[in-house]
Amino acid sequence: MNYDLMLKIQLGIRHSVGRLGPTESIKLKPTAFDAKKRLGTKFPPEGLKHTPPHQSSEFIWRDYCPLVFRALRKLFNLDVDDYILSICGNDAFRELSSTWKGGSFFYLTHDDKYMIKIIKKSKVRVS
Repeated sequence: MNYDLMLKIQLGIRHSVGRLGPTESIKLKPTAFDAKKRLGTKFPPEGLKHTPPHQSSEFIWRDYCPLVFRALRKLFNLDVDDYILSICGNDAFRELSSTWKGGSFFYLTHDDKYMIKIIKKSKVRVS
């Protein structure tokens, strides 16, 4: 796997999950499912107030429907600390071979708990 891509995924997920903070209950409004309303965060190598310094090139992390994913983690009783450790720990992802057309890539976390799908920007369809 491309180490630079893995680092960017880990930084982005850690930022997205940590930004929301804990809540007792999540009540989703229909607007929470609108993928056109995404949050973008710049990650320069030197870091910013809300992003850490890193060894990768600058990138923008786009967070689609963060409240929906948070509700799913809660619905499936995923412990946030375990989730972050599984995805953002020191171990590398494993790439799965794929026969899919269209440039999708699949990665597994070291403990086989989570699969990450990477798709080309040209394949993202927001309706």
